[in-house]
Amino acid sequence: MRSEAPQARATSVVRMDPGPVARPHAPPAPVSWGLPDVLIAWVVGVVASVVLTAPFIDPSKPLSKQVTGLLVAVAAQSIGAVGWLAVVARRKGLGSLRDDFGLAIEARDLLWILGGVLVAFVAGILVLPITELAGLKDSSQEVVKTFEHSAGVLEKIGVAVGIVLIAPIGEELLFRGALLRSLMRRTSPAVAVFVTALVFALVHFVGDPGTGYYVPAFLLLGLISGWRAAVTGRIGQSICLHVGFNLLGAIQILT
Repeated sequence: MRSEAPQARATSVVRMDPGPVARPHAPPAPVSWGLPDVLIAWVVGVVASVVLTAPFIDPSKPLSKQVTGLLVAVAAQSIGAVGWLAVVARRKGLGSLRDDFGLAIEARDLLWILGGVLVAFVAGILVLPITELAGLKDSSQEVVKTFEHSAGVLEKIGVAVGIVLIAPIGEELLFRGALLRSLMRRTSPAVAVFVTALVFALVHFVGDPGTGYYVPAFLLLGLISGWRAAVTGRIGQSICLHVGFNLLGAIQILT
């Protein structure tokens, strides 16, 4: 009886090349900017405004030169604050004004300009009793008349651009972008929105005590702008609201 030796069966091991090992993405660096950086940004804007407008602050000069100084003040304060926030974003945050402070405007946000005009109209009604009782209406009209007769066309356009475009971008980045987000890390969105709006209104009063009667109007704008920034996670609608709010004043200047 013939026995056959079992044949060894060759087994081939197929090794699949897994390619490069997939590694989880590193978590983004934590944001380390906060309330002190917001305060410094505001101070930088104020200092830039004071330094650059110093040559224009001279009662002996015609009012038209002082009007130019007003435009320089608005631009310097906004650019100074925004510039500092850009540095803060690169050093302590995600690296951009969009990612850190929500600077993003969509086409649909432009409709909120009309909302800002409506807010300004309502605010005017709210402060009307104060202006009537304190006799501020006539004094403000005299200031406007003096400005209209002393400022040239280019100066009026420059101030209008500063009020309608430059100031809203700078202020919304500072208050609804940086301050609101800083507060929302520490408290509820409702409290953060209210505190931001109150600070926004009081800062305007400190910068120009003559506008103290308009604090309720600034507070109303701050509440609505803060609400939209908290809901959307960006400040596009807040900027457009601010633009519409300031638009009525700019139209008065130009006309």
